[in-house]
Amino acid sequence: MLRISALLLISFFLTGCGGGTIPFTPPHGSGSSSGTGSSSGTSSSGTSSSGSSGIGTSSSGSSSSGGSSGSSGSSGTSSGVIGPSSFTFSGYNWGTDGGTAPPVGNLNGNVGTFDPKNVTVGSELVLALTQTKNGSQILSRGSEVITKQTFTYGTFEFTSRVSEALSGSDAGGFLYATNSETEIDMEQVGNKADAVDCTNWHGLSNFQDTQVFGFDQTNTHDFKIVWQPSFVDWYVDGQLVVHHTQGVPSAPAYFLFNIWGTNSSSWGGMATIGPTRYIYVSSFKYTK
Repeated sequence: MLRISALLLISFFLTGCGGGTIPFTPPHGSGSSSGTGSSSGTSSSGTSSSGSSGIGTSSSGSSSSGGSSGSSGSSGTSSGVIGPSSFTFSGYNWGTDGGTAPPVGNLNGNVGTFDPKNVTVGSELVLALTQTKNGSQILSRGSEVITKQTFTYGTFEFTSRVSEALSGSDAGGFLYATNSETEIDMEQVGNKADAVDCTNWHGLSNFQDTQVFGFDQTNTHDFKIVWQPSFVDWYVDGQLVVHHTQGVPSAPAYFLFNIWGTNSSSWGGMATIGPTRYIYVSSFKYTK
């Protein structure tokens, strides 16, 4: 879940939050969820389950990690501006991030970073990830963008796709405030080609997580997060798939899209050297 670098550009944070600074240091250090709570998740076929197996698996407690959507097409980016420090997309002002990717991915010699040059802004917002070998290290160069404004309760909608589901990646759209005071994630990891992970955090130790299956990452999907004071709902292609009532956050938060590299059997999968992966975002919308 936590994938925000301590080196995020503070200058556009200042613009977005009216003068306060936000130290985005990723606090979550593992890729697994644990705890005593439970919730239910629904699959694309409308069935549901609760607990640790089945279509929807969930937990609540203290630790996790972070993914997004799926698509057709395997390479290339749409034409547009590469690596802008700030830009407008879908009527909102955004900035690109450079720095260290979430530590949950930096295992087994993986060095994860965000590179603004892996961001292309045109008719679509395109974020890229590459993984290369450098001696005993794996260099995972991903990309991340963040709104210059914060949001409160409401509905967040985006349409996105990934070029292909390959082990060693996490792609997502999510809300985030310092130290996960608010964090609401909608993620897809490369080693689970049809899964969507839905997690909300209220601080570093209070969370609820449900993973649902049946949504091919190589297809375009319409994603929606409904954040209210007493619950968070997640929708895929118009269908309610997850309803959470535990660990619901309340602090204003930024919205981000990113794709970053992993090299772990527990989250995201082992690295895939060579192919460039993309997440294509065609729209984003917020309504109160």
